[in-house]
Amino acid sequence: MSTPAPSPLPIRTLPVIERWDCHSCGNCCRGSIIPLDEDDLAKLRDQDWESHPDFRSLNIIERTGVLSGSFQLARRDDGSCVFLTEEGMCRIHQDHGEQAKPLVCRMFPFQAVPLGDFAYLTTRRICPSAAADLGRPLSEHRRAATRLLRQGRLAPRSGRPPMITKRFRGDWEAFLSVTEAVQRLVGDQRYPLVRRLVHMMNFCEQLESCRPQKVKASAFNELIAMLESSATEDDGQIFQDRQPPKGAAPMLFRQAAAEYLRLHPGCLGTSPRSQRRHLSAAALAFVKGKGTVPELQLTFPTTTFEALERPIGMLEVEVNRPLLAYFQTTTASREYAILGRKRWALVDSCYALALTFPVALWMLRFACGARPPTPADTIDIISCLDRGQGYAPLSGGRHRWTVGRLARSGQLARLLVWYAR
Repeated sequence: MSTPAPSPLPIRTLPVIERWDCHSCGNCCRGSIIPLDEDDLAKLRDQDWESHPDFRSLNIIERTGVLSGSFQLARRDDGSCVFLTEEGMCRIHQDHGEQAKPLVCRMFPFQAVPLGDFAYLTTRRICPSAAADLGRPLSEHRRAATRLLRQGRLAPRSGRPPMITKRFRGDWEAFLSVTEAVQRLVGDQRYPLVRRLVHMMNFCEQLESCRPQKVKASAFNELIAMLESSATEDDGQIFQDRQPPKGAAPMLFRQAAAEYLRLHPGCLGTSPRSQRRHLSAAALAFVKGKGTVPELQLTFPTTTFEALERPIGMLEVEVNRPLLAYFQTTTASREYAILGRKRWALVDSCYALALTFPVALWMLRFACGARPPTPADTIDIISCLDRGQGYAPLSGGRHRWTVGRLARSGQLARLLVWYAR
């Protein structure tokens, strides 16, 4: 007798307000991989693109791997979807209507984060409208998004929670207890964002050191409350000193920043093969960290690695707002710990999230040069951070080793306060 499939989880919206509506920018059709299920493939066959004069010489689908039986929408040399028009519209949508598009396209930018007996609905901030919170509250989209999630492979299912530390998993109740503390620390409006992230790191470091696997389940929530309270104490010295990172930390940081730069919208219009050539040539420069920063096919001002170490100054409220919203919604949804980083312990996912903050400020210096940053600059960088979710170089064992080494050597906290100058 076959085991029945688990039921889809009920869908909730976040305790913080997210807003979104489509503004037809076409960004979701550039640099994205669109997997296709059997229903999607059947729809594309019925649409008979092979007979269309604009598509006769083009492959509209391609295998996801040489020996794979899975397919995705084909992409042009610049990484854009084969169906993206010059006007930034979807040709399938134009010719056959919204319902004719692949399920993943119709679902974007919504995603579900499964958390035991429910799932949170949130947005991918690759979408500029989502990153800027432009549109209706997500609660007004919940019914339509839930219908789409119930179709095919997108329905969230229950599973085991991630490890909390390398030696302790716990159940969903324990996982949620820890992540609720992380959410409160990152959402604590008494402090600037950089200090909140340092508090989050303090909390994770203390959680690792106290060996939670030895704590009785009945005392676990009390332990988390105590660690959360102590995480905000005695962190002033690192902000007073403001010392640059030392040892191998600057090199490891630049290498991580270079991986995020590959995901910048300005890079997504270039050929992936051309990108690889440029990155190979630039790798040594990022290791050395001296002289002119390689352009990486971005339209950023020419600058030097030394210039990117200078203080950025106080960011305007509207420039900082998308960055603050990114960290608040990411910690509220728990996507940083659930999606894209298999076999990562929760504390390592927190460290990786903290690392994105100095990466974002380093990229903001790079993108703007001598001019003041704008909200559009921040939104492009939020797109980089969000695209890093599930991106192999930023979700595999090597990156986990990098963030672990930076955090446990005390250099990650230095990176945060150094680039927040």
